[in-house]
Amino acid sequence: MTDTPDEPGQVRPFAAMLQEIQGGAVADEAADLLQQLVTAVTDIGKKGHLVLTITVQPLKGNASALNVAGEVVLKAPRPEPAAGVFFFDTSGNLMRDNPRQATIPGLREVGKPNYDNVRTV
Repeated sequence: MTDTPDEPGQVRPFAAMLQEIQGGAVADEAADLLQQLVTAVTDIGKKGHLVLTITVQPLKGNASALNVAGEVVLKAPRPEPAAGVFFFDTSGNLMRDNPRQATIPGLREVGKPNYDNVRTV
């Protein structure tokens, strides 16, 4: 493979062509987004995707030319949202305390002890 094929059937390297789409902006963006993807994957521990789409369409009015555009999309992994445990009642309402669990009468919340006036021996 060469950058500029001079024989019929010779394939031009994809990277060389990619460097020319939108003046290299697509290749530069792909490199930046790939770096972000690697960081996100290593931080979160889940897979992600980098999607490169190249659109090729005929150029209107010129049968020997094509419009070529590129787009790069990052689908980075996301951390799982923090979840809390809730219970539901017979009406479908969510609450923190289990409505099916009996409460022990006489229990109350005790405040934090104050050790400021305690002397040590």
